[in-house]
Amino acid sequence: MTTAIRLVLAVAGLGMAAYGVSLLWDVQTADQISLLIWLAAGLIAHDAILAPIYTMFSHAGRRLLPSTVWAPVLVAGAATLILVLLSLPVLAPRPADKTPDNATILDRPYGLGLGIVVAVIWVLAAAVAVRNHRSLRSHPASGDPGPTDRGRDRVR
Repeated sequence: MTTAIRLVLAVAGLGMAAYGVSLLWDVQTADQISLLIWLAAGLIAHDAILAPIYTMFSHAGRRLLPSTVWAPVLVAGAATLILVLLSLPVLAPRPADKTPDNATILDRPYGLGLGIVVAVIWVLAAAVAVRNHRSLRSHPASGDPGPTDRGRDRVR
């Protein structure tokens, strides 16, 4: 069953990707080059900046945080990092003489929205961590490693 679902999802994803690429043929050459530059910069930023930072934090989190907390913190940290990077184009300061070509782009308080979403992410992460901790405390002798411990011993 799961193989069939994966196959359907893969075919749907490839179809959507093909449709997206077909839309690029109608775009001007200068915009296509700009898109390729953005895609290349995104790949470089991910591999050279984000992946090492995220790996460093995940190793530190596993060593410093209790086993019930590190997974929710890791997921919340990744979501926060991705959201901040995605919001940089609208949050980054612009020169005073440079206005956007589309006036509707900067018509909202994006900083406030980002702050609210990040706060919600971290509140949910805290709720999951508390639930994990309570679950582990309520079944300490059952041999159940708990929802995020996976049976490994903590090393300090």
